Amino acid sequence: MALETSEDTTTPSLGERFRFGEVQALVTPTVLWFSAFLLAPLAIIAVYSFLTYESFSVVWEFSLTAWESVFDQTVYSTFVRTLVVGVGVTALCLLFGYPIAYYLRFYTSESGGTLLLLFLVIPFWTSALIRTIGWNPILGRTGVINRLLLWVGVVEEPLSWLLFSPFSQMVGYVAAYVVFMAAPIFVSLSQIDEDLLDASETLRGGPVATFRHITLPLSLPGVTIGAIFVFVLSIGDFMVPQFLSGGESTITTLIYLAVNNGLNYPNAAALSIVLLLVIFVVVYAMTRIVDISEITQG
Repeated sequence: MALETSEDTTTPSLGERFRFGEVQALVTPTVLWFSAFLLAPLAIIAVYSFLTYESFSVVWEFSLTAWESVFDQTVYSTFVRTLVVGVGVTALCLLFGYPIAYYLRFYTSESGGTLLLLFLVIPFWTSALIRTIGWNPILGRTGVINRLLLWVGVVEEPLSWLLFSPFSQMVGYVAAYVVFMAAPIFVSLSQIDEDLLDASETLRGGPVATFRHITLPLSLPGVTIGAIFVFVLSIGDFMVPQFLSGGESTITTLIYLAVNNGLNYPNAAALSIVLLLVIFVVVYAMTRIVDISEITQG
């Protein structure tokens, strides 16, 4: 008996071809926008990092001078300090942001939690520069806190370490970015099925056991997204280290000084690319540890 073979030679219908074209039409604007305003600028920055800098001008001669400066000991130390600051800010924002999100999820109504979370966004209605400099009359030697401490009698002279110090720098970072940690965690906590919490209570699981085995694991996607937001924003922040750190540099300040003091665009471009690569490696590692796509399945 002969074996009959058949191949599917069905021609796509006009409707299927139209749907494919429709998908292309919907995706094309996004691809063009992504290419024009992200890929093209990054390509330009990459090209500038290989150009030659001579006395306040860029010469279109390719060289590795800018990349050699990246491996300078000062730049290396600044990179390490930038990463330490980013990790520290992320940890502090998690320390304050998780309790905020937890309270809004379990101790307020659904609409009330969302409304209170929106209040954390109100400071962003003002300029980042104003929000940063606004700490001066609060933390300065003649600021509100020092005046209050002197009036109460807790101290005999103003505390100088409140401003232009690592303390004021961390305060500025946390105040600016804690909402970026609390919001994703709040979303993750809101997606936890109440039946799981009731089942834990039925099985005589205490609050600590419930949090450890149910609440915390299910909120990890939100924690990871919040950590990515805070880490990326903090190490790329220019206002806080410039106005609150007391002169301690980060990579963003080095990039600013390279452009502002000498128009050294190749050096600034090389530093920017290295910072971008560091961010990419950290974000990739975090997303490999925790599947952040789970937050979209709720």
